[in-house]
Amino acid sequence: MFMISNLPMDGLNTSTKHPQRYSRSIIKHILILFMLFFSISSVSAKEVRQETTLVEVPALTQSVTDVSNILTKNEHQRLTRKLKKLQSEHKVQMAVLILPTTGSDSVETFASRVFTEWKLGSKQRNDGILFLVASDDHKMRIAVGSGLKKQLTETKLANILRKDARLAFKEDDYYEGISNSIESLESLVKQSWQEQASQETSKITQAFEDDNSDTSDNISDKDFSNLLIFWLIGLISLPLLVFRTGGRFKRFLKSASTVAVCTFVLSLVGIFPAIPLGYYLMIFFLPVILILVVLFFGASLLGSLFSSLFGGLFGGSGSESPAIATERTENPNDDSFSGGGGKSDNDGASGDW
Repeated sequence: MFMISNLPMDGLNTSTKHPQRYSRSIIKHILILFMLFFSISSVSAKEVRQETTLVEVPALTQSVTDVSNILTKNEHQRLTRKLKKLQSEHKVQMAVLILPTTGSDSVETFASRVFTEWKLGSKQRNDGILFLVASDDHKMRIAVGSGLKKQLTETKLANILRKDARLAFKEDDYYEGISNSIESLESLVKQSWQEQASQETSKITQAFEDDNSDTSDNISDKDFSNLLIFWLIGLISLPLLVFRTGGRFKRFLKSASTVAVCTFVLSLVGIFPAIPLGYYLMIFFLPVILILVVLFFGASLLGSLFSSLFGGLFGGSGSESPAIATERTENPNDDSFSGGGGKSDNDGASGDW
């Protein structure tokens, strides 16, 4: 009793003297706690949704799939033409996918899912390319098929993303970044194919030279002169004496074939020295090529002469029809697109902005 009687009574007096101020303070603290709890719970719920949301892979119906709707119609068509050019000239199938987010997947995982479902590239060569852009996540990735991983290495792809895409994406110029990246990829693909073609040509040329080096050394200038004289005599005499019926081109073709066969037979019996196959091909194709050149230039000359003399008479209204036909046949929106059965080993490079 003694201790209770000595306790201070200020708190009780305050609550009894100022009941309205005390109740307002309690309500204020409750509101602050409620607002903090609501903000924390909303942020947590958003993070949970992002972590658990599985974004579906859109269907592949065109080479440029813009789920985020950040490209204009003109930009979409221009990118489509670039991708068609890449496929027609270099046989490489590339697709662009723009979407807001990859959800719970990383950009690498989602790109792998897209590549598996879309099957970009040839089934034999596995030469597909995917450019994935997650606009809200600020993530991007270039994934390549297993057949291109040696030509388009991770280092080269990372340089393209850094130099061509990142700066443009930071300024929300998605078309510029994607367009520049496509051009850089086309340059790398073209360069790699040229190097491979050069290596294959060198191998074939070296093998041919090795096989025919001994034979070529045995052919003297005199032997080659004799072959040339025989070739000229045959081409002049055969059309006049033997092949006298039919068109001129057919007669010369028969004569060239006869001269080549006779030269080969005479070399077998020892009259002419044994020569490589390339010489026989030259003996056969050279007159054919000469005849085709003469016919081509003759037809061109006659065509230009005819158009200059009579073109004005038939110009007029008829000149408009080719342009109209071209406009009707060309349709930039015609972009039927599907994968070719290619696959990827998750090769490529990723970046952000």
